[in-house]
Amino acid sequence: MFETFLKTLEKTVKPLTLPVATKFIKDGSLLTDAKIKLKNRKIAICQQIAYSRYYGWSTYVEGHYSYCVLGASNCGLIKTPERVLEGHVNCSIYQKDLDAAKSMQASMPRVKERFQGFLTYPLTRPVEGIEPDVIVVYVNTAQAMRFVQAFLYHRGGEFIIKSSGDAGVCSRCVVEAFNTKEPKIEIPCLGDRRFAMTQDFELAVGIPYVKIDEVIEGLEATHKAGIRYPIPFDLKEECSLPKDYTTFETD
Repeated sequence: MFETFLKTLEKTVKPLTLPVATKFIKDGSLLTDAKIKLKNRKIAICQQIAYSRYYGWSTYVEGHYSYCVLGASNCGLIKTPERVLEGHVNCSIYQKDLDAAKSMQASMPRVKERFQGFLTYPLTRPVEGIEPDVIVVYVNTAQAMRFVQAFLYHRGGEFIIKSSGDAGVCSRCVVEAFNTKEPKIEIPCLGDRRFAMTQDFELAVGIPYVKIDEVIEGLEATHKAGIRYPIPFDLKEECSLPKDYTTFETD
């Protein structure tokens, strides 16, 4: 399945960085014999994904090694601290007062159970015996459009994007996609940009692995129907060049 998805991505979307498999791990002993490049470093969830998509490295981080309290608690690696739930972490930063900050945290997607660790690896280098929960791909807006078209191929309707402006890839593209089993597109947050090398033009896409067949079919079918990336420009004949820059019959 990985090979089919990778071939489809290369043909239809052409992302600049590697698609990343993410996995919530309940029992770290399952990875005892796995070849993991980075283990239990003090890095954030978005940084784990960055190592995998930019460098092709696998990463595994447990509990309080997960350095960002939002990502760690969203992904069930630690119990969500009261300073987060009550809005103290974002009060006077993202919101003007505690009521607004607490409201934001109340809407933040979080897993409903605890996990021992969080694993990432590039789909090009699978970890043996591990099936992803969510695949994360970073794209530009035109590539995101292609994913929306693929997501709606079977059911039509509209694709709704929700964002809090914070904890982007961890809360929406990973956790919410995991909780709802529906694809998500999110605007990467400040931390993702500052600490995980996300570029200004990028959006993050989260695809539950259980939906991978539908996404492959949607991308392939819309590509076959003529919706292509890169978008082919309509290059007009006899464009508006100054007269002296055009060829004359006497040339």
